[in-house]
Amino acid sequence: MDESSYWSRVQRIFNMMDIRTAFVTSAQVDAALDLLEQHEHGGEISAEKLDRARKIKEAVIHPDTGEKIFLPLRLSFIIPCNLVLDTLMLSARGFSQNVGAQWLNQTYNCLHYYANRNASNAESMEKIFQAYLGATASSVGAAVGLNALLDRAPQGRPWTRLARKLIPFCAVAAADVLNLGITRRDEFLQGIKVYDEKGEEVGESRRAGAMAVSACILARVSAATPVLLLPPLVMHRLERTRFFLRHSYLKTPALMGMIALSIQAGVPLSFGIFKQKASVDVASLEPSLWNCRVSEVYYNKGL
Repeated sequence: MDESSYWSRVQRIFNMMDIRTAFVTSAQVDAALDLLEQHEHGGEISAEKLDRARKIKEAVIHPDTGEKIFLPLRLSFIIPCNLVLDTLMLSARGFSQNVGAQWLNQTYNCLHYYANRNASNAESMEKIFQAYLGATASSVGAAVGLNALLDRAPQGRPWTRLARKLIPFCAVAAADVLNLGITRRDEFLQGIKVYDEKGEEVGESRRAGAMAVSACILARVSAATPVLLLPPLVMHRLERTRFFLRHSYLKTPALMGMIALSIQAGVPLSFGIFKQKASVDVASLEPSLWNCRVSEVYYNKGL
């Protein structure tokens, strides 16, 4: 994979989000892997077939385990899932709707984060459940608490209506920190595997694990920013126009359209900030790795 520049990483994530790769069959994935193996052994494969095979592998196969990622949890399926979930969160009114929308979103997020984690360490079901509970409690608590706080604001203030539209972002950002931090805590508590340029294991590093988790948290919050801030802010202006006052039934489709565009543009631009196969100088890691045979090591950041 080419991750030499920011735009090459953006292009890679954009390709991984191609909805067509979400529905490839198991046989098609196996055929793509066989094609790539033939290429590694000197087989002559056309550039078009090779690009297609690489695209399928990056979108479907976990880089650590080599296993196929379950369809709804692939990055290529992120737009359909998040389109529904984000629309529910941004449209939620009242206690029960806010709780339900945040619960559904965090249920999906926890499964998605686990499926796309750095798999150097085996995660117990107990830890996964703790992360799920922590993230759900934080997002629900933030959404309900902020709404309750705004309920106490003086009536008739124009800023309160706008502030309510920003609550889903605050809830999701808080939950992302807890969800990823708890789900992947073994990465910075026990360490993750680091490799040399040829892919041979050099050792394990807690500092590399902390960098991997921190980068993912920053990328996830960055990706949520345009999706959960821009559409509600734009709709806040549009829904007061004459057109939407006369055609109120178009508000939800317009919101969903803006959410879909924000996901398609925002996720690659945010995830592209950090390399998937990240590198770090050995001197920045634990002293136990200072005497290894290389000066720079690599690790899977996860998604």
